[in-house]
This record gives sequence, C-alpha cells and structure tokens, in this order.
Amino acid sequence: ASIRSGGVIADAENGAKSTLTAILGRMATYTGKKITFEEALNSELHLMPEEVTWNSTPPSLPDADGNYPIPTPGKTKMI
Repeated sequence: ASIRSGGVIADAENGAKSTLTAILGRMATYTGKKITFEEALNSELHLMPEEVTWNSTPPSLPDADGNYPIPTPGKTKMI
C-alpha cells in the first residue's frame, strides 16, 4: 500500500528487531539461560576475530578425533 501511495517503506527497525530476536534465541539456546534484549545488546561477545587473513587461526579447531566443539546449554558462555 505504501508504494502505491508514494510513501516510504521503512522496515529497518523491524528488520533489526527480527535479527536481534534470532541472535537472542541463539544466545539463550547456547547458554541455557534467559537473556534479555539489554543483556544481548550489552554483550561483549565477538563472533569474528578483529582481523581475518588467509593465515588467521580459526576461532575453533577440531580435537584429536576431528570433532569440533559443540555449544552446550548451561556451559557455553555467550554474554
């Protein structure tokens, strides 16, 4: 309706809230805890290293059997 009437489509806020909700869900699942929007927004979690190069060490490495660490509810720290 907005396009036909010449209005502006402003979905940025809804998109941002939707993305934050997905991030919040992952954080809650990995930690096994209730996490508020404020806790998620104030989290110091960094999913990417400061610098990424071809020689960078990956954030997680496999163990001797080739298995990678799995997030465990109640044990994995996300905030």
